[in-house]
Amino acid sequence: MAEGSSLLKNGNKVLIDNQPYLILENEFVNPGKGQAFTRIKIKNLLNSKVLEKTVKIGETLQEADVLNTKMQFLYKESNSLYFMNLESYEQMSVDEQIIKDKSCWLKDGDECDVTIWNDNIIQIELPKFVTFTIESTVDAIKGDTVSSTLKEANLDNGITIMVPIFIKEGEKIKIDTETNEYSSRVKE
Repeated sequence: MAEGSSLLKNGNKVLIDNQPYLILENEFVNPGKGQAFTRIKIKNLLNSKVLEKTVKIGETLQEADVLNTKMQFLYKESNSLYFMNLESYEQMSVDEQIIKDKSCWLKDGDECDVTIWNDNIIQIELPKFVTFTIESTVDAIKGDTVSSTLKEANLDNGITIMVPIFIKEGEKIKIDTETNEYSSRVKE
């Protein structure tokens, strides 16, 4: 057990009700009358829910034994994603539901920031940008040069996204994994 006030810093991870939380904000409150306390805004690392909690002076919080590390995505089998620790070469699997609809952006060999708690992967942060090749798209119509015009393009991972009209088949493009949208061309 660690003293509550020493753990109440932004970015620290604490155990509350046997679940790991990340402290997003903390504010010391001294109401004048009554006991001072700290108001913290915390994010549950298992389900990403954000809530506020009041911690009284002298109340103890336990540090969550959470490990953040880089892992390499190896492959997907059924609904499981397999990752390898780049230092120990240990392999771990996790249900693809952990990243919801983002698993389509994982490519073999991608390095991801992974959060591990109780020997289980509880969070996966994909690379900000990933590169894919345009498999098929319609050609631009002559005279249609408005740069904001978008068209559908099928990527080599089977996903269809909207891209600027000047993008052609066979080109490599960057996808923003947070927005699931075209970001830029990849110059080779």
